[in-house]
Amino acid sequence: MAQLKIAVIDDATMIRDLVKKFIRQNFVDAKVFEADNGQNAMKLLKRQPVDLILCDWEMPEMNGEELLRWARTQEHLKNKPFIMVTSRGDKEYVQKAIAAQVSDYLVKPFNTKQFLEKIYKSFKRHGVNIARSAFINAPQYIQNTSQTSPKKPPTGMGGDSLAVLTAGRTTQAAPNSKKPQKPMAKGIALLRTPEGEVRCALKQLDLNHMVGVFKAEEHLPRLLDQVSMDLEFHHNNDKKVVRINGFILSMKALEPRPDCERLQVTVRFVDEDPQKRALISEYVGLFS
Repeated sequence: MAQLKIAVIDDATMIRDLVKKFIRQNFVDAKVFEADNGQNAMKLLKRQPVDLILCDWEMPEMNGEELLRWARTQEHLKNKPFIMVTSRGDKEYVQKAIAAQVSDYLVKPFNTKQFLEKIYKSFKRHGVNIARSAFINAPQYIQNTSQTSPKKPPTGMGGDSLAVLTAGRTTQAAPNSKKPQKPMAKGIALLRTPEGEVRCALKQLDLNHMVGVFKAEEHLPRLLDQVSMDLEFHHNNDKKVVRINGFILSMKALEPRPDCERLQVTVRFVDEDPQKRALISEYVGLFS
């Protein structure tokens, strides 16, 4: 393969910057094209050939699922690797993506290993080989060859299970799970980081930040970790979930002791979706 061309589609500028950073850190001389919503992505993909599409789900004007369904009707895009990169790892979302013939599904937040594995597997499903020379630090599972594998029907397009596409990271517990997720309560935020989850008691919340307190246990978030945050609330018998992306802006111990068990974390939101911001405003209005 010549220079790798990648389309990065997300309405949040900081998320696009994060994905571009992962690409720069792991691929040699890859060229990135970006769009901030599905409509602009459609215009981009009509004129610009790409080898890989990394796309958010929740975007204004045209969401990721709609863009994926359109792409699969286009002759030049129907066999291109299309990875949904989203915090929506719920079973219903993954099933919709499978039905729309997604190549793979990467749940935010993610680390370098998960990012590379999803890209490699998507190319493999579509019969495209990535030579080791395309990687800055090639993973061991990348074959040292520049020959393209024989093209075969991509198994990731509507045929893979939820566990395969999300690496078991769906946010809804399986019916027979021994550890079902606890229901979200008023004033509680669930933070998902690339390495684990933390439940925080809310102290402050506005359109740009969340300040919460959590108990230091086995998993400790790290400064600048990317996070996906869930807030769940009920209003007029209607259950709503606010899910928003951000990063760890600061952390501090609440007591001046090395064995302090309670830590305070501040999360800076990066999503620019008006619908998400409206839900946060509604949440703040109910519980302020």
